[in-house]
Amino acid sequence: MEKIETLSDFLHQAGAKYCVFDMGRRVIKLTPDEFVGFEGATKPYPYPFQKMALFAVIFCDPSSLDEHYVWFLRFPLDEQGLLVQAARDEFLVTVLERVGACLLAEGEGKKIEGALKDSPYSFNPREDKMAAFNAQATSGLNLPASQFYEDALKYFTGQSDLDKWQHLGMQGVADFVIRMDGAEQTLSLIETLPNLPDEPFMVLTSFLEHGKPVAGIVEVLDQLLLTELQEKQPNVHKVAACLRAASNGPAHGLLQKMVDNTLKHDCCRHIEVLATISGRCWTTLKHAQTCQNYVEQLARNDAGHGAFDQVLADLMFLPSMRPYIMAALRSPERSIRLTRAIGKMLG
Repeated sequence: MEKIETLSDFLHQAGAKYCVFDMGRRVIKLTPDEFVGFEGATKPYPYPFQKMALFAVIFCDPSSLDEHYVWFLRFPLDEQGLLVQAARDEFLVTVLERVGACLLAEGEGKKIEGALKDSPYSFNPREDKMAAFNAQATSGLNLPASQFYEDALKYFTGQSDLDKWQHLGMQGVADFVIRMDGAEQTLSLIETLPNLPDEPFMVLTSFLEHGKPVAGIVEVLDQLLLTELQEKQPNVHKVAACLRAASNGPAHGLLQKMVDNTLKHDCCRHIEVLATISGRCWTTLKHAQTCQNYVEQLARNDAGHGAFDQVLADLMFLPSMRPYIMAALRSPERSIRLTRAIGKMLG
């Protein structure tokens, strides 16, 4: 038997078929290269969250695809965003002690489920993240959607009364977003989206950030955002929701426009809006002017200096983002307010 040094080594030697999803910033499937590079500490974790890698591993025996196991794991990252290998090694020692190398041996189900009991490297996802994960996992494994899916499908495609949303289940909304298929469903949602009451709108947008909304949906979100920004007192929760919902779609130019328009408005002083841009739309900050506008607004955020430090630290921890942030902070055009905020951070 080859030496087991990583979790992927362990699963591979056990003959398990597996896939991995990030559970930190958004629920998104990691590529094999991303996961293996992270585990081997040769690549930074692509979606760090509070200096941790939070992810789910789904695995099964290829000869028995109807039974799946899921581990929710979290590992600390070093200052370069690389895996702290001592933590990985400690985790593997515990798993090998509790399960042994024959991970998928017949009758081992209870051992697998109990392998993470009391482990400092396991965690329980939030309810909304769990719903998004279940939606992606069941869809990817060709398993049926939840019992709440049909109601959500009818509601968000305008086939039922938009004022009667109270019966919708969170899992059903997540399933609808992930399984949205074909032009007919998409066009129906595009027509329905501007007319949704606030609560179902907020729930829908919270799951759209885990999906890949097409350009037509992002166009509607852009229009809703512009309408909100024209209000005397914009609803900052709705502004943040529009940005989150558009953040993972393929319409990068539209997202850039949405962020730039938001940064021109006073409502972007609210830390919820600023944290949404840095936590979900960070790729837009690779544009020099957008990044400069962002750090200027962050320097005057409504939550104070602690929030300035925390958001900047999180941004600079994201792979490839540090040079863009440092260039903005060092700009000779920066304001006195930003200069003072940087001084406090360094002091």
